[in-house]
Amino acid sequence: MTVNRKLLILLALIAATVLFGELKYVPFHSEFRISFGSAVFFFLLLWLQDTPIPLASGLAGGAVVLFRVWLDYILAPGSFTVWASLLTHLPSLTFYLTFGFVLTAGRVRRYLNIPLVLGLIGFSADFLANLTELFVRKSLAAGASLFPFEPREDYLLFILAFVRSFFVVGFFNMIQIGHLREISREQRLRFEKLLLISSDLHMESLYLKKVMGHIEQVTRDGYNLYRDLKPLEKHGHLPQADPPLSMRALSIAEEVHEIKKDSQRILSGVSRIIEQEAVVDEMTIEEIVSLAIGANKKYAEMLEKNISFTSAVHTYLVTDKIYALLSVLNNLLSNAVEAIEQQGGISVRVQQEKENLIIRISDSGGGIAGGDKPYIFIPGYTTKYDNKGNPSTGIGLAHALQIVNEYGGKLEVEQGQPPECTIFVICISAAALQKEKG
Repeated sequence: MTVNRKLLILLALIAATVLFGELKYVPFHSEFRISFGSAVFFFLLLWLQDTPIPLASGLAGGAVVLFRVWLDYILAPGSFTVWASLLTHLPSLTFYLTFGFVLTAGRVRRYLNIPLVLGLIGFSADFLANLTELFVRKSLAAGASLFPFEPREDYLLFILAFVRSFFVVGFFNMIQIGHLREISREQRLRFEKLLLISSDLHMESLYLKKVMGHIEQVTRDGYNLYRDLKPLEKHGHLPQADPPLSMRALSIAEEVHEIKKDSQRILSGVSRIIEQEAVVDEMTIEEIVSLAIGANKKYAEMLEKNISFTSAVHTYLVTDKIYALLSVLNNLLSNAVEAIEQQGGISVRVQQEKENLIIRISDSGGGIAGGDKPYIFIPGYTTKYDNKGNPSTGIGLAHALQIVNEYGGKLEVEQGQPPECTIFVICISAAALQKEKG
């Protein structure tokens, strides 16, 4: 925090204390007052934790005295004398000095998260500061002679200090709780975003591994073609070419091999990111479903579609296969969102049937044409086109099927009746999803 900012905060604290000090209650028919200024001062000292308490107490007390002297001059200029006004208001300085001393001695800011202790320290500071001010005020009025306190005064100061202190602490904690809730909400949103990113990376790594297999096979086929063409060229069974056909085949194999090495580097980098961003080890199925629905609600809003999401999860299964399940659910739910024209509903139902976990995702979209059903899980097959007529990649459902198959499960599609026009059913062994021990 810069010096200028600290100074502005200190001036704001002093100004608030001075102004609220004029909202007062006079209990003893004298200049001694019970005001809101001390409550505001206590609250701001708790809230503005970088403000030095002794400095703030001295400056606030001095400002209160000067402001009240100035008010005397404004309101009664004919009878105003500086000395008389100072003697009247100077005891207020002792209140703030004592208040700040007790708070500092009690190390009040160590107990900001312990309301009871915080309230007791504030009560002690308020009560002792009022007693000190009342003592100084009566001493000045009595010419520095000793005098007894009336029990009524002690009791009143005791009760007022208790109520005022715990009121401030209660208000302070209400604001703190609201602030912590806001921080918690922001952290939860960041966590969900990070989890979804990790899920996407996990899905991409699986697809990259699959591509690596194809690249390896193409490299092998290219090299085998080179070996087959070489003897044919040697015996003149192939037409002359420059470069020879066998060398072209070898060159293709070498180029594909370079692509393979680059893909391996990308896969290695993605794998490291996934390991670093493993923000959570396990989640319940209900939490994963809730996360996927939340993400696709935002997707529907982005597409300006009015879609209601419902879910019913009847299992307490905990799994560490978070990213795999999120990838599958995100693919199926985003497809459902895209299948609905403007408004409709999407439902996710999960239940455990014997040893299997059954997940049903249904939507009220247009359904799948009978002729398309046999092909929807084939990589590259799509019926979706953008505004410019460009087709989508057509790998979402193939990806989802691949992930489910990796865990020994099944992914099928059923044609339902409105409002559940299309139903995707995932059947997977609960044992395959449970976290491995050890």
